[in-house]
Amino acid sequence: MSRDRDSAWLSRFLAPRHAIAECAIIQWHGLGEADTPGEDAHCRIQLACEHGGDDGRIVAAAFAAFGPPVVVACSDWVCEQVEDRTIKDARSLNLRAIEQALVLAAGERYAALLVMDALDMALARASSNLG
Repeated sequence: MSRDRDSAWLSRFLAPRHAIAECAIIQWHGLGEADTPGEDAHCRIQLACEHGGDDGRIVAAAFAAFGPPVVVACSDWVCEQVEDRTIKDARSLNLRAIEQALVLAAGERYAALLVMDALDMALARASSNLG
């Protein structure tokens, strides 16, 4: 592993700031899940929002992940990026942004795809639940 890649996502894996505790008492409006059986990885993204529809503001984002460390790092980064944004703005987050921010290798790209799939589902559910 290169030093840049180590520093880009290893610290997020070792101390994620957005990992959800099962006992968290928050009203979650959007929940999205995705898995990659080939990589034995699973990600769940949960969103708490104010107001409704695509203009709803995400006030909290959290994740639960199972799999390699890069899945945890991608999940944490995505949750950080969507907090305090509207659902519409959060939909503009893309795979390339994750790859660049965390300096992902080609073999780690699946983790970003996994997390984006979970996020897309969570955003859709949050929008419809509040709309």
